[in-house]
Amino acid sequence: MRVECLALVGGTMLSCVAWAGQDVKRVADDASLRAALRQARPGTRIVISKGRYSPGVSVRDLHGTPAVPIVIEGEDPQNPPLFEGGSVAWQLSDCSYVTLRNLSVRGQRHNGINIDDGGTFDTPAHHLVLEDLRVAEIGPAGNFDGIKLSGVDDFVVRRCTVEGWGGQAVDMVGCHRGVIEDCTFRGRKGFSQHTGPQAKGGSSEIAIRRCLFIEGGGRAVQMGGSTGMRFF
Repeated sequence: MRVECLALVGGTMLSCVAWAGQDVKRVADDASLRAALRQARPGTRIVISKGRYSPGVSVRDLHGTPAVPIVIEGEDPQNPPLFEGGSVAWQLSDCSYVTLRNLSVRGQRHNGINIDDGGTFDTPAHHLVLEDLRVAEIGPAGNFDGIKLSGVDDFVVRRCTVEGWGGQAVDMVGCHRGVIEDCTFRGRKGFSQHTGPQAKGGSSEIAIRRCLFIEGGGRAVQMGGSTGMRFF
């Protein structure tokens, strides 16, 4: 029996679920991955085999529940599936109670991982967990982010590594009650790397803790920053 826990800000436990008889979908190619995402329901666990996959995975209105979140994960943490190139590797819009982990994304022109509210400011994306993600070589120059969060509440970014990016390692606009912990932010030659994590645009209650910064941008951490009113 596997136990899956989803935590809130400050270490408060949101839910702890014993995965007995969950809906496990094992995928090994682009077509089966996208089919599994279309079919996902609360309690679905999508397990992605190692290998190379096409970027541009876009998911909208994917909702787990507090008791049974949806989990999308690489099968082998030591050899995570790689999503290389393109504009964005993964985009999740207006989703809730979803965990994304053990994936590698590299070489995107815009953002590596993009999570947003789908433009519906009154219904933010919420209760999302990003764990053990490897994000590298994003940009390389300009306002292009490793992990982009726009309109996301109650989220955790844990044990992720971001190496080489253009704008922000983790960019937060209109985000609330989030934790970034035990992550590594490492700059690379040839990438502009303006800042490490940045919380702006009305963001609040953001904790950044136990992270390692190695040449992690012009500013390792930036709190605040100008954002147009229409964005938050």
